[in-house]
Amino acid sequence: MPATRTNETRVVAAARAGDRRALEELAATHLPLVYTMVRRALGAHPDVDDVVQDIMVRALRRLPSLRSEENFRPWLAAIALRQIGTHLRRKDRAARRTTGLEEAAHLPDLDVPSEDLMVLRVELSDQRRQAERASRWLDPDDRALLPLWWLELGNYVSRSEVAAALGLSVAHAGVRIQRMRGQLEVCRAVVAALETRPRCDGLDAAVADWNGVPSPLWRKRVVRHLRSCAVCSRATDRMLPTDRLFPAFALLPVPDALTGTWLGETAAPSPAGSVSVGLQTGLLHPVIPAVAAGIFVIGAGATAAKLSVPEQPGPADGPAATALRAGPTSLEAQNAAGRYVSTEADLGVLDRVRPGSAAEVRTAATFDVVPGLADAGCFSFRVSDGRYLRHASWRVRLDRNVGTVLFRGDATFCQRPGAAAGSLSLESSNYPGWFLRHRNGQLWVDRSDRSAAFRADSSFVVRAPLSR
Repeated sequence: MPATRTNETRVVAAARAGDRRALEELAATHLPLVYTMVRRALGAHPDVDDVVQDIMVRALRRLPSLRSEENFRPWLAAIALRQIGTHLRRKDRAARRTTGLEEAAHLPDLDVPSEDLMVLRVELSDQRRQAERASRWLDPDDRALLPLWWLELGNYVSRSEVAAALGLSVAHAGVRIQRMRGQLEVCRAVVAALETRPRCDGLDAAVADWNGVPSPLWRKRVVRHLRSCAVCSRATDRMLPTDRLFPAFALLPVPDALTGTWLGETAAPSPAGSVSVGLQTGLLHPVIPAVAAGIFVIGAGATAAKLSVPEQPGPADGPAATALRAGPTSLEAQNAAGRYVSTEADLGVLDRVRPGSAAEVRTAATFDVVPGLADAGCFSFRVSDGRYLRHASWRVRLDRNVGTVLFRGDATFCQRPGAAAGSLSLESSNYPGWFLRHRNGQLWVDRSDRSAAFRADSSFVVRAPLSR
């Protein structure tokens, strides 16, 4: 592991205990890792700094809640992974609503090697850049995972830390990475064929209506052509395996605007038994401007964080919700009568359940409500085989409890007032302002926009269990 890993546990413990220098060291040491993940996933997109800011703010605010110093790195990577995935999904949704080519311009701004470099080095560099362009064709979840895998190749994180960040076992994380790698090789073939000059006439015809923006639909169309075209298949003959392109992967240098002293001097007298650290304007905080006016207070027996980052609002206050209680329960969508929170192929869905529905349909829409795994004042939803409803990359699914802080937070929901009398909403315990909601028949955890439509989609009515 890199030298920066030395005594990391000690530094994390000191930072949580209120040591200003330890907090500064911890933040400064891990900023390059976070920046590298975001920059590799988003390319030279103007939102990179904003996403880095969001990740670091979340990490600083939640540091007192970290339960194990040994898990700091995967905990930070998990926060980064989620925020990158959320940003990419939003970009994809925005791209589907536009017809321009703006997104096509957001490719990595990488330097072209000089002409006097050896031919092999030039070709290797070309293939590296091509692999980064190919990553734009990945699905959002895979694209968010890719930089984490690259960091593993560079020995900056271990496979067990990758697994912890994903909330999976090491074996399942390996399967997830292998699938992503396979998809990336497919995307590299797509890019190689599209960039071949002169291009195959058949491929030209197949992409005649393409607007230049990478998407799953056009990826499938290009792949369909590649399978039957001997000319295009030759474009991949000289491609090296992706993991051999980045054997000496290094953290990207953080831009000057994002570097500097992370934390300022103490801004206020410290309460007894605590250390108060002011975050001063004009230091590192082109990245963290929202934190610049904040005070981070870490006490010996209790912790509190005051930051100038507004919480995302939840659904507007409404009539008192019908309370959840421990025991078998079904949840009906407030704005879709007869449709219940359920699962299909382990993914959360909104399913129609009628009086004559099959027993398995009724069972899938019945959950054992138990005290929250992360907060006993909230709730977790368990099924008969012991698995829990949790959100992973914002999609709701069934997973076994792996005992991690990440899993417990993902599987805990706190009830809030719903949009209508007798209804409630369920707020994610580890992402305040993000609520369980249904869209297009699927269950997600999304950030509230306070609209009437969102409040309706995130409101549910407690019903007697459909299966006993």
